[in-house]
Amino acid sequence: MADLHPCDASIRHDLRTPLNHLIGYTEMLQEDLPAACRNLLAAPLQILLDDAHQMLQTINRPTLLSVGRFDALLPDWRSKMALIEADFSHLSTLIQAHWQSACPDVGKIHTAIGQLRALAETLSAKPAIDLGAAATAKPRDTTEASTHAEGHLLVIDDRAENLELMQRRLMREGYQITTCNSGREALARMDHDNFDVILLDWLMPDMTGKDVLGKIRSKFSAHELPVIVVTARHGSDMIVEALTLGANDYLAKPLDFPVALARIATQVYLRKVTQQLAEANRQLKQFSYIDGLTAIANRRKFDEYLMTTWRRSQQEGAPVSLILIDVDYFKRYNDALGHEAGDHALMKVAKAISTSLFRVKDLAARYGGEEFAVILPETTLDDALSVAERVRTSIIALELPHPASSVLPVVTVSLGVAQWRPTAFCEPSALINLADKGLYQAKAAGRNQVGTLGRA
Repeated sequence: MADLHPCDASIRHDLRTPLNHLIGYTEMLQEDLPAACRNLLAAPLQILLDDAHQMLQTINRPTLLSVGRFDALLPDWRSKMALIEADFSHLSTLIQAHWQSACPDVGKIHTAIGQLRALAETLSAKPAIDLGAAATAKPRDTTEASTHAEGHLLVIDDRAENLELMQRRLMREGYQITTCNSGREALARMDHDNFDVILLDWLMPDMTGKDVLGKIRSKFSAHELPVIVVTARHGSDMIVEALTLGANDYLAKPLDFPVALARIATQVYLRKVTQQLAEANRQLKQFSYIDGLTAIANRRKFDEYLMTTWRRSQQEGAPVSLILIDVDYFKRYNDALGHEAGDHALMKVAKAISTSLFRVKDLAARYGGEEFAVILPETTLDDALSVAERVRTSIIALELPHPASSVLPVVTVSLGVAQWRPTAFCEPSALINLADKGLYQAKAAGRNQVGTLGRA
């Protein structure tokens, strides 16, 4: 057995490759067939396609022995090959006479038939070959109708013929197609472009499909970026390996195109649903951080943001300032004007507070009842006092009548301000306590003012 074919058990794969091109281009000719030529060319096209599939069944057919002479292992290959060549000769003559625009694709079919014949003759001359495992032939379903599709697909294959065939067939279904002839090129494209599904050839030189899949899964989950492995190796071990490593599905060459379209469409749909679900969850989480009455951040968001700011300031050594705000004599306001008027006043106050903040990173939140808070990351006490004073005057400027107030005849607020430079030995509660003491100081001094005990 010293003279085994160097491709060894990939021989079935090598034989399927030109058949894939033959079948693919013939099917495209069927799809593009003009009405004026249909009566003349439909039958010859179908005969060529049927005989090509008969050859495929011959290649896929299990044999009693996997190693031996090619002619003994596949004894009927010559008759099947002769039928294909006769079919093509007849078809080519008709197309040259009646459908000249199809001649470029006819030339590609001719090339594929020549490659298939040359490979088979080379194998036939070998003392012995190893066919490897046979594929399981699948029945073709030609009744499925294709629909207009949407999505951006990345097709990765080292053979230019495969890329062209896939690109043309998928583009006519409505897909946007990007092609790459190597795994390294494809990974570079993924850094800049967004794709809905990756079609990945498993057997490639330099960087195999297995290597590429590993790189993809290190960056994207199977839900984030679906990968369909495309291979002429039909063995279950290869398929199991691909699925185990993170492939979402697989397609066998030559492609049964209606089946391929259905599987691609399924993965595009699942990715779209996953994205919609992620966006819905993001919005739901966002809504869970919003106070239902005032439409600014709620206490939950305040607690989380203060902790995040605190931890970042511990690392960077930056100060954090906090303003606690309390509407003066709010119970009296509700008693005098009613709770509906009280809710309206809180909404106005919340808007005045939030519009008094000029930085995106500053957070205004409803702290509880008629209390509000402002978190000011990377802010010194002096700057925080300026913000607090701006908030106080903006609320007075609302001129919301408060007939029960002993401060002014309009709604006013008292504010407590504190600054802290976090260390590893203190928690945000220390800052809250310091600001609360400043608020108590403002109330004790007559309200409608800013109070502070300084910084820590």
